[in-house]
Amino acid sequence: MSTQFHRPELDALRFGAFFLVFLHHALPHASADYPFAGPAAQALAALARAGALGVDLFFTLSAYLITELLLREHTSTGTLNIPAFYARRVLRIWPLYYFALFVLAPAMVYFRPGDALPANYVAGFALLSGNWICAFRGYPASSFTLLWSVSIEEQFYLVWPWLIRGNVQRIAVCAVAMLVIATATRVVLAATGTLHPGVWCNTLARLDSIAGGALLAVWCKQPHPRLWLVASGLLGLLAIGGFADHAGWITVLTYPLAALASVSILHGTIGQRWGSRFRLPTYLGKISFGLYVFHVAIIELTGPLFALPFTIAAASLSYHFLEAPFLRFKQRYGSKRVSAPALRTLPRI
Repeated sequence: MSTQFHRPELDALRFGAFFLVFLHHALPHASADYPFAGPAAQALAALARAGALGVDLFFTLSAYLITELLLREHTSTGTLNIPAFYARRVLRIWPLYYFALFVLAPAMVYFRPGDALPANYVAGFALLSGNWICAFRGYPASSFTLLWSVSIEEQFYLVWPWLIRGNVQRIAVCAVAMLVIATATRVVLAATGTLHPGVWCNTLARLDSIAGGALLAVWCKQPHPRLWLVASGLLGLLAIGGFADHAGWITVLTYPLAALASVSILHGTIGQRWGSRFRLPTYLGKISFGLYVFHVAIIELTGPLFALPFTIAAASLSYHFLEAPFLRFKQRYGSKRVSAPALRTLPRI
């Protein structure tokens, strides 16, 4: 039984998702901040704002890969070893997550006074509920607030195996239910005038992209690499993120559209040969969790111009010296890697 699989092109896609988020945090969001760009100023500002939707792409990719992994295990063994699944997720996420929370976040105060994560937020993030405290109390002035999205992924990992138990029909039903719940939640939040980040960080309001990734794992039986799907998805994210808001009635439409765009990008990427042709993006995708965790702090410390190379260096060190030892231990909870051609269906942070 294999609980691991590898699609190099999806590593490259992970880096693409990170790079969108990086642009969102590194670039100005108003067209007036690009006086040198002339007519292109509005497009650059839209790109910077749309970069936030790289989070949706991360959610879609994670849901797709996790669902495919669970389906493969159930097909092979007839059951799911949920404790082993949890162990693999813990060993992948927790070392860097808690290092950032308990070491890096407090250290930032000494370099940038005021860049602090209050104790109640630390408690929320430690309990993998950082997104909920951000939704109800707003963002703290910390470079590691972005860990809220990891909280949502961890909540998904906690619940999803018990909901589906390897049943394809149940996966589809649960995914459709998530779409309904997400829409209903955003309607309620819009009707009650909930402001940002009350919708953006609310788990129940962010289920569209997760549901889309899960459905793709069920329905995508063979690779269908299509550049037009990738391009249309990217244009969709640019339009949605560039001209929409993260709260209010418009989210009833834009959140599922962002999910659809993310599914389009992922579907068009599966089966591409980018992973073998472009080794650097593939490697950067492997260290994308570190890239995501470190980049805002490094932007604050170095400025946006030099932030990307410093972020890559920090993430590479983290991957090889902090994360890799745990990843080697993680292999005890799964068998050897299976190459892409051997996959029944094609196949994170």
